[in-house]
Amino acid sequence: MPLRHLLSLAATVSSLLLPLHLKAQELAEGWDFIPGEKLLLYDDFTDMAKGAAPPHWKVRGASVRLGSDGRLVLRQETQLYPNVAAWPRNYTLELDFTIQKTENSDLTWTFANADGEEQWKLWIRFTDESKTFDAHLEGEGTELGGVSAKYEPGQLNTLNLWTQEGRIRVYFNKDRLIDVNQVKSQPIGQVWLSLSPNEETVVTIARCRIAESTPDITKTILSTGRFVTHGITFDVNSDRLRPESMPVLKMVADAMTAQPALKLRIEGHTDSSGDAAKNLDLSRRRAQSVKEALVSHFKIDAARLSTEGFGSSKPLSPNDTPQGRANNRRVEFAKL
Repeated sequence: MPLRHLLSLAATVSSLLLPLHLKAQELAEGWDFIPGEKLLLYDDFTDMAKGAAPPHWKVRGASVRLGSDGRLVLRQETQLYPNVAAWPRNYTLELDFTIQKTENSDLTWTFANADGEEQWKLWIRFTDESKTFDAHLEGEGTELGGVSAKYEPGQLNTLNLWTQEGRIRVYFNKDRLIDVNQVKSQPIGQVWLSLSPNEETVVTIARCRIAESTPDITKTILSTGRFVTHGITFDVNSDRLRPESMPVLKMVADAMTAQPALKLRIEGHTDSSGDAAKNLDLSRRRAQSVKEALVSHFKIDAARLSTEGFGSSKPLSPNDTPQGRANNRRVEFAKL
C-alpha cells in the first residue's frame, strides 16, 4: 500500500478514537452510567400524530402537543405517566428535554407504590436568570441529597436516574450530581413526571427511555454465551462511538480481563430504517469500532476479538414503533 494511503488510514483511525479518549477523560470522575437493557418504554414521539395524545403516556392536567420539531411540548401544570406495565426493583431512566422561561419552575419525577403512596422523588427547580437549578432527592420522610448546578435555558439537557439495590444515582448532562445508598422503599407501582411552571415556562421532551438495569456481563456470558447491550452508542448514521459508551466498554473489558481465556465476537445490529445494504455496512463498521476501542483504550488482545455486522436482519422487536426500532439498535457479544 502506498505510504500516503497508510498515512490517510492512520489519520482516519486517530480521528475516530482520539475524541473518544479525550471525552472519556473528562467524564471519568462523574460518568459511570450504564443504561438498562430490558426495555420498558422508549418514546421519541415519532409515532404521535399532530392533535393526538401521546400514545405511550397517560396525561393529566393541561394538554400537551407535538411541536414542529417533533418534540412533545408541555406548558402549564401537567402530569405524564409512562405506560410501564410493571416496574422492576432495579431500573434506569433517561430524559432528553429543553426548558426555557423557567423562573421558579419545577420538574419532578415521583415514584410511588401500587397504592399511589410516594416512596421517593426527584424535584428540580430551575431559575432562568442565573442559569442554575436546585435538585433535591427526597425519600424516607427526609431529604436524601441535594445539589445546585448550571444549565443552559433552551438547550437540550439529559437527566438520568439509576436505581440499583437501594442505591439511587442522579446525573445531569454527564455529571453525577447525587449518589445515595441504602434507600428503603416499597416496590414501585406508579411513576409520573410533573411540570409546575410559571405562566411562560415551556418544556419540550425529545426522548425518554426506561429499562430494567443491566445484568452482570460475566454471569450472562458464561451462562448464555451472549451479552446484549444498548449502552454502546454511535453518532447518527456513523460508526463513531459516543463517549457515553465508555462505562459499558469498560465493563466488557473488565470481564475479559477477569476471564483471560474468554474470546468474543462483536456483532453490530441496526433497525430497518433506510437502505438495507447501507445498514449492513454500517453495522459492520460499528462492530469494528467497538473492537478498536477495546484494543486501543483497554489493551484487550485483538486476537481475542472478532467482528460481524448483521444490519437489520436479526431484529429483536418489530420495527413499526419507536420502541421496537430502539430495541433493535444494539451491539451483541457472543462467546467463541
